[in-house]
Amino acid sequence: MNAVHDNGAHWRLVGPWYRWPRPGLPDDGRVAPAALQKFAGSDFMAQFLRQPQHSLKFDPVIDVVQEHDLVNAKTTAGKLTTLFALDNKGDPLPKGSAANAFRARLAPGTLRKLYQPTHDRFYLVSCELHCDDPGFPRVARQKVCQSGFTVRRRRSVLPSNVSATALEAQAAIVRTAEAVLFELQTLADAATDPQGSAELRSKSQQRLQKLATDEWLASGEALLARRRNELADKRASFATWQQAHGISVALDGWFPVTGGSASGPRGEWRELNAAERVADIVSGEQAYPLFPLVPDPRETTHDGAGRTLYYGVVPTQDLQHDPGGKPHFDDRTTYEAWCFVRAHHHCPPKAGRKPDCNGRLVWSLPTEAFRLAAAFDVQGSANRPITIRMPDLRDLAAQTALRPRGKLSPVRFDQPQHLSPTGIGGPSICSFSIPLITIVALFLLNIFLPIVVMLFQLWFLLLLRFCVLPQLSISMKVDAALAVTPPGIDFEVDGALTVEGAAKSVAELNALLQGGVDTLEDRILEDAGPDMKGETPDPPDLGQLSNTALAGMAQSYGDNKALTATPEVGEPLEFETTVTPVWPKGNPA
Repeated sequence: MNAVHDNGAHWRLVGPWYRWPRPGLPDDGRVAPAALQKFAGSDFMAQFLRQPQHSLKFDPVIDVVQEHDLVNAKTTAGKLTTLFALDNKGDPLPKGSAANAFRARLAPGTLRKLYQPTHDRFYLVSCELHCDDPGFPRVARQKVCQSGFTVRRRRSVLPSNVSATALEAQAAIVRTAEAVLFELQTLADAATDPQGSAELRSKSQQRLQKLATDEWLASGEALLARRRNELADKRASFATWQQAHGISVALDGWFPVTGGSASGPRGEWRELNAAERVADIVSGEQAYPLFPLVPDPRETTHDGAGRTLYYGVVPTQDLQHDPGGKPHFDDRTTYEAWCFVRAHHHCPPKAGRKPDCNGRLVWSLPTEAFRLAAAFDVQGSANRPITIRMPDLRDLAAQTALRPRGKLSPVRFDQPQHLSPTGIGGPSICSFSIPLITIVALFLLNIFLPIVVMLFQLWFLLLLRFCVLPQLSISMKVDAALAVTPPGIDFEVDGALTVEGAAKSVAELNALLQGGVDTLEDRILEDAGPDMKGETPDPPDLGQLSNTALAGMAQSYGDNKALTATPEVGEPLEFETTVTPVWPKGNPA
């Protein structure tokens, strides 16, 4: 390799070979961006070092940002809950009004979502260094004097003639197509689910076929293909619309305040111009370390053997914030990571400086854009189950009899002013036992949950609570009807639905949901529990609820009753398929 190449002039920093479309093929590698890899477990670093390509797959629904689309709730006058109390802009409707009511439905997009460490998900950015010569040889690791990556913020810049409202209207068209495809895909999955009942698979398949026939298509697969093509067309049209209207993307770098550090408390975003994005590191921009992957030379089949691979931990949270108090990372901003390496210069290294020379800096293409999951993300939180065993009151009674007062109270509150019903007193110290705090906390949760649910009519929140021993007895007739009802049915407008062995029409399903003995009203009321005074609240008026929502709740309660074992929580671990290179590793340049 000549001196020009040694200085990094022909270097290419690309994604790792096992993430190229054709693994290890130079033509694919030359344009491969740095890659994001997902892991579970706090030992993710050991997993990666042992087998770099053995990371988790990104799920097309779970691992993307999920917006919501609004669709007409088709409620009749008087049938309305806060589930549907929205207008077509997503704003609340006046109480008791059913006009123009819309409900929210899930619309998974394409923007990558990264979960938090508290969600038991961790992410690495990985890349590989080559020389852009015939054969695409690797660059020897010893020729690199610095390596790292930056996390930059992406934001749309609207020209003066384009409003945010117009942009949102175009984005809503894409979201609607995403929601329609997702609902159809859910129905198709139910039609082929091996764990579902044969009757449910049959009914789902029949409904899918009917939807296809309505559009003069031969099969549900053809209908899915049409919806995918329609979504692709709408996404392409949206991109074209943005380009035609001059909407551009700005990149911002994060700059800690003078004297700060990567863990410092303050910083600010500053826009990077086109030259700064690909030139040397802008002075003061925060960078994170990339580490070389050095496998055991005796492991000739290791994914990193004969290659110059680098990796770094993607930060998904920190304590930094801007002068206005806004956090460095949040769940509404889009980011991307840029990797870089610096070549050693021919001049002697400068002692005490890092980097030790002024060699050329080489950037990778940025990773795919991503957002971060909120700390309270439901899907993310489910990945790290927590079991709290409540204390046995009989054991507590027996143990407290053996110890003097205060011996079992390790949690101490030092109060400068003591609060009492008679006013503010002097200083005091109170000690409590952890079991006592736990019992009171659960007691308060059970008191206030039904109050919040009934006060704001948020009945769907009850579905976020699951009891292995259900408190609710499910009507056999409701169970039988809903067990064979395919997904996607609107219980207020789908009058043509028939169900074998149960209700013969949607009207009969409605009657099961809202009439007779052991109705859904009884189950919701029992699940809600007493109010703060210990009194049974007034029965909820199910005439104010859409039957489509009631059916979903009844199905969830029915599933709870039918369980023979506790269901698996969180996302199942599915790993990327192991690949082998289609091109020789070659010698270093």
